[in-house]
Amino acid sequence: MKTNRRVDRRIVRSRQMLKDALVALIAEKEFSAISITDIINRSDLNRSTFYAHFSNKDELMSSIIDELITGMINSMQTAANNKQKDGLYQPGQATIQLFTYVEDHANYFKTMLNNQRVPQLSQRLSDTLYAFYLDEIKKFPKQSDQLPMNNGLFACYLTSVVIGFIYHWLIVTDLKYSPEFISQELIKVFTQKATIPYLQPSF
Repeated sequence: MKTNRRVDRRIVRSRQMLKDALVALIAEKEFSAISITDIINRSDLNRSTFYAHFSNKDELMSSIIDELITGMINSMQTAANNKQKDGLYQPGQATIQLFTYVEDHANYFKTMLNNQRVPQLSQRLSDTLYAFYLDEIKKFPKQSDQLPMNNGLFACYLTSVVIGFIYHWLIVTDLKYSPEFISQELIKVFTQKATIPYLQPSF
């Protein structure tokens, strides 16, 4: 059993080293210009170790994106599940958990969102959050029926706002604020009405 645990830890460590190496390289040059040799040299692992875990660099990239997106969704779902179990859920807890996860993985998100070298992340992030929010809206049919706009468009709006907040927080402010503060500011978007002339109805 102890031997298996050591092997498992080695596997996790090797995979993480390869992921760290690729993200570090993305900060320096285009993904298309990165070779397997670059990755193994940066990770200080050998070629056989790389191929023991990934068939190519695209699979490695997909693994990184899958992990980031799954982590974001799980962070919000965990907060929602805790609410159902103990009833102590506070408004905005899901978004606090979301932004906390992003902060914990800030180096990955900043590197991969700060340029056009990894367009897959932005698209996958948008598609996944859209599906998540649309599903959440449909879980509560009474509230969904009362929603004064198309469900799909509202899910699209939520997705755009959250991604915009993440980008501004990470890239523009360089994590100047806490996850709690960012969550509070996000909630204000949905609870306060700003007077912007060109957004006012004409009737």
